[in-house]
Amino acid sequence: MSLVIHSLWAAVAVYFVHTAAGVVREFKAAPVAPVLPPPVEIPEDLVAVANQEREPWAQEEVLRSIRERHEDLRDWNRVRSAFGVGRIG
Repeated sequence: MSLVIHSLWAAVAVYFVHTAAGVVREFKAAPVAPVLPPPVEIPEDLVAVANQEREPWAQEEVLRSIRERHEDLRDWNRVRSAFGVGRIG
């Protein structure tokens, strides 16, 4: 009877090691999320352009588009020009 109990405990230990190794492999293979830069503060006149949309999802899409355009142009006056808003400063 003692041999059966020791065999069961050995099987439990082998199963634990096998399962733990699988968990470690999953964490090791998991992709690391890229570090995103903090969102830029959009000037109020461009926020007003986005707020002209009636639906909240449409407003968010316009704001996303403004952020993307700013990433490309790196100049708020050029972004304003792209969205048909007058130049400031």
